[in-house]
Amino acid sequence: MTLIPGTTLSRSTRRKLLAAALSTLAAAGSVVVSTATPAAADDVRFQHNTSWAWTDSERPKKINIDQAGDVSVGTWLDSKQRPHTSRAYFTFDITAYRGADIQLAKFNAKETGAGDCAKRPEVELWRTEPYTSRSSWAKPPVDLARIDTTAMPPPAGCPMPYVGFDATEGLRQALAEGRSTLTLSLRLPVAVEKDPTLARKYASQVGLSVDHNFPPGVPTDPQTAYGKNCTVAEPYQVLPRRDLDLSAVVHDRDLTDTGGTDPLTATFALWPVDAPDARVERADYVRDGQRALGRFWDFPSLSEHDRVYAWQVRAADSRATSEWSPVCYFRTDFEGPTTAPTVSSTDFPIDEQPPPALSGKFTFDAEGVADVVGFAYQLNAGAPGRATANQPGGSATVTLNPRSGPNSLQVWNVDSVGNQSPVATYSFWASSTAPTISATVYQEFTEGGGPGIPGVFTFTPVVPGIVSYRYSFTESDGTVQADTLTANADGSASVTWVPAGPGWTMLDVVGINQDGVETEAPFWFFGVAEQPATS
Repeated sequence: MTLIPGTTLSRSTRRKLLAAALSTLAAAGSVVVSTATPAAADDVRFQHNTSWAWTDSERPKKINIDQAGDVSVGTWLDSKQRPHTSRAYFTFDITAYRGADIQLAKFNAKETGAGDCAKRPEVELWRTEPYTSRSSWAKPPVDLARIDTTAMPPPAGCPMPYVGFDATEGLRQALAEGRSTLTLSLRLPVAVEKDPTLARKYASQVGLSVDHNFPPGVPTDPQTAYGKNCTVAEPYQVLPRRDLDLSAVVHDRDLTDTGGTDPLTATFALWPVDAPDARVERADYVRDGQRALGRFWDFPSLSEHDRVYAWQVRAADSRATSEWSPVCYFRTDFEGPTTAPTVSSTDFPIDEQPPPALSGKFTFDAEGVADVVGFAYQLNAGAPGRATANQPGGSATVTLNPRSGPNSLQVWNVDSVGNQSPVATYSFWASSTAPTISATVYQEFTEGGGPGIPGVFTFTPVVPGIVSYRYSFTESDGTVQADTLTANADGSASVTWVPAGPGWTMLDVVGINQDGVETEAPFWFFGVAEQPATS
């Protein structure tokens, strides 16, 4: 399998690679690898080295950096049978793992040659300081630690296409020291380093497979309710008796197989400040950069009036959990105004001749109740509305559009956190604004006239400002006569209609004012006799 440096592997592929690595290391008798099964990989990254080098005892003041060809380890003979002892060095860029929890780092190399395939020497993997152009056999990079030793068993093949070493501790140490690169060295043990039969050659391009996980970050932008930032000092945000939705944005740097982010669990904890043992938690499931919600549907039953509560949130992936966020606080206020507002309207007074159902003004008054800052209202169970008082305990005036007939307006006082008072109900009547219809020959619900006999229909406005009418006659056989009339100066208009046949007919009339507002008359039904009526 050819691997591209810096790629993120599929879950099935990385599991196979890790299993192969562990199997190989265990068979080789590695002194570092644990026999415990590793956790399922969330993010395994494979990358090639960015540089390589090797030193030669016969050229003790030189170093070969990034030269083409393979690199030698141990003692090898040149064309004149002179012995050369070499050590190989490989550098990796490890900046991508800063802040990550390293589960396993596997160094792997391709063996390209051997002094004697019948012999399988132990090969050591060391972590060293970086090499430079001034490094050499005489002045090698400083050794920091031997991090693994392995030897391939005879059945492994020679040259071995895959030799693995556990570089986990070396990578962890380099990251802990704040380094940007990791330099690893392959060599034979000093005791056998000069034996030419044990020499090995490796491809200059090696790899590092890193199973790692970035712990989720501490959630940010905490909001207590209704999109408001949390408060951490007095005076705390005050909340009414309602369901509670806490929220915060979660963060995680890991990627899934398809390039998406890891699934995260956000845990919200809530407790009374004076009773921390009464702590309750709620969870939400989100991904990096999303806003998690801690929904406490039962908050009204969990809480009490005028009590201070605290909350915080943390995030977890399948391997790690973040620190808790800073603590947020709020105070509860479950007691609304005790009295209902007064409601009045000069446009729609109670117990007087009903005015037309046009828009009118209604005034709500808290009558000095100091904690009232506004009003909630609802006309005829329609869409609820809000109005702000002109001052604490003051009043507000709104414009509403009632319907024809009975109307019911419900109004509540509202305090600064949204608590409502008992309801005040204002019941009133409004008369129809539809135009009236009168006719000759043909009367409502009465047979008269007949096919071919004309009748005159007059439309008269109930409210001023009507400039035109839209009408339609629909006969029982489906025949429709429709048109638009321009109103006279007094707002009236007339049309002559001749029925095509006998039966019931439906007339629909809509008055239209100068602003384009329409008022529709009730359907008007009348009959047409089989024969013309006689006197």
